[in-house]
Amino acid sequence: MTLAESPPGHGPAHIYVDGGSHDNPGPSAIAFLIKSSDEKTTIAKKAKYIGRATNNIAEYTAVLEALSRAHELGIRTILVRSDSDLVVKQLSGRYRVKNPKLRDLYLTCKQKIEEFDKFRIEHIPRDRNKEADKMVQGVIKARLKKVSAAPKSGFKPDGIIYVAGGSKGVFGHAAAAFVIVTPDNKVLAISSRYVGARSPNIAEYAAIYLAAKKARSLGLAKLLIRSNNDLVVKQLAGQFAVKSESLKKPYSECIKALESFGKFAMQTISRDSNKVARRMVSETIKDYMREEKERKEPAKSEGNDQPEARDQ
Repeated sequence: MTLAESPPGHGPAHIYVDGGSHDNPGPSAIAFLIKSSDEKTTIAKKAKYIGRATNNIAEYTAVLEALSRAHELGIRTILVRSDSDLVVKQLSGRYRVKNPKLRDLYLTCKQKIEEFDKFRIEHIPRDRNKEADKMVQGVIKARLKKVSAAPKSGFKPDGIIYVAGGSKGVFGHAAAAFVIVTPDNKVLAISSRYVGARSPNIAEYAAIYLAAKKARSLGLAKLLIRSNNDLVVKQLAGQFAVKSESLKKPYSECIKALESFGKFAMQTISRDSNKVARRMVSETIKDYMREEKERKEPAKSEGNDQPEARDQ
């Protein structure tokens, strides 16, 4: 009798799955363990990084990967265990799948399920899924180490970016600026842009996003980004969670842009060390406000400056 017909324990293979993300959505990972029915033997296990995703997408991806691996091994009878109540109830038919982003994964999982003779999925509490959860968290932590709030010794960037974002008031006129230099301080690019009515933190994220796009066009692969905004630096380094709803989208856009590079590091610097970029921000805001004032002033007709004619 083969393993496919009867895994050790003479019952269905037990599959533990888990998926998670950092800052939902954020850097995500999945893990699964395929065990014998008596759980004395681990037949297969895997954990991997899947990029940026939500918790639910990661959970579904974990199920799909586990089903694919079990089928490759020739296992025909399975019991899947997950601590995701949503995924369990959707795959067991108790909940409808309304989210279009989950529907494709759901349908693919259902197709995979049809390949087995017997399938069952059940919800388990998180403390019974510790092994898979630990694998997921380990992968995410390893991924986040790719970026730190202080460059590690031995890290040699091919581009150093000074960024600054600021506004006139909390949500006033805002600008973003960056300077890209080589390690020997040769200027590769310099730019500033008015970004509308934004908070200083949103403007800072805009500066980093714009700088990353420019660095990509220059062919840079390893970046060191320097900013005097400690909050944004630590959020991008994974040290602080992004709790503000207004920052979640800018954060996600920046992470997506930065993860396209081979390696990047964030570094908090003093305001004095970031004078050039900060001055560019200030000047851009002043220029915009001056131009705005000029636009609002009524145009003077050609004769307005002449004295009125008097009757003779």
